[in-house]
Amino acid sequence: MAGKLTDQDIANSMLNDYKLMCSSLNTYISEAQNVSIRNDYMSILQNSYDIQKEIFDTMNKKGWYEVKPANVSDIAKAQNQYANVQL
Repeated sequence: MAGKLTDQDIANSMLNDYKLMCSSLNTYISEAQNVSIRNDYMSILQNSYDIQKEIFDTMNKKGWYEVKPANVSDIAKAQNQYANVQL
């Protein structure tokens, strides 16, 4: 039936919505002047990341979102590259 959303479509939309929400929350946190509000945003952000991970894990388990495993030498190279970065 045309126009019918599948479970995969809904999960993909939810994952994208959470990615956008996390991005927005990062901005809110970095611009918050009130410590209490900043802490609230940080708590909401952590919860949002947790839910996003659950959605991703479910999609990955069902084969709807497959990720190629990283090469061990590429991981080590990236870690070494950023290990000496001073902020």
